[in-house]
Amino acid sequence: MTESQQSDAPRRTSASIEQEELRGISRNVAEIHWLLLILVLLYIVFGSPDKMVETAVVAALLFYAALVMAFRYANFYKSETRWKISIETWGMIAFITWTLYFTGGLDSPLLNLYLLPVITAALTLGKATTLIEVALIATCQIFLAGSFANEKTLTLEYFGGFAASMAPIILVAYIVTMFSADIRFGLNRAKLLAETDDLTGLFNTRGFAIAADRCSARRCATTGRRAC
Repeated sequence: MTESQQSDAPRRTSASIEQEELRGISRNVAEIHWLLLILVLLYIVFGSPDKMVETAVVAALLFYAALVMAFRYANFYKSETRWKISIETWGMIAFITWTLYFTGGLDSPLLNLYLLPVITAALTLGKATTLIEVALIATCQIFLAGSFANEKTLTLEYFGGFAASMAPIILVAYIVTMFSADIRFGLNRAKLLAETDDLTGLFNTRGFAIAADRCSARRCATTGRRAC
């Protein structure tokens, strides 16, 4: 085995651990997808949109449903990674923006749907990526308001109103990110207590078994054996 192949073994081990963690929250992400689809479908059924709006929203609904099926149920992207969830949140934002464009823009009753991709990013992607998602949503809202070519965009009055409209999204992003960090800390703490002795801090039986399994997997990867 070459040195590069040996150095790739720890990376593969850490990647598998990360995938296990992401699989644990994949069900929540899938439920958020379906919640978004159901809310838009309820608007089509009970909101009485005109024919053109209904056609545009239904087309986007079918495209987004196909995206969810491909990423979540058809094994189009088999491994659970943060990039996969990021692409899904971008698809959510694009779908919501398209729907809002045809249902009244910033006056649409579906405007709060932007909270769903923010919650998804805050739960899974961390603070930096969530901040990028919030900035993307802010750009979409400026587009929906038609303010890119408007002279009032640079005024203090417009900035204050825009900040007030973005305040709920920013607040939800901050709170969910904070709770997500606390949950991760609690899970890591519980994992540490389950694998180590509380008095000495050394591995217990469970910890030794997990460490042995990881060392065995790393040895198999470095030696190139199919069975160890």
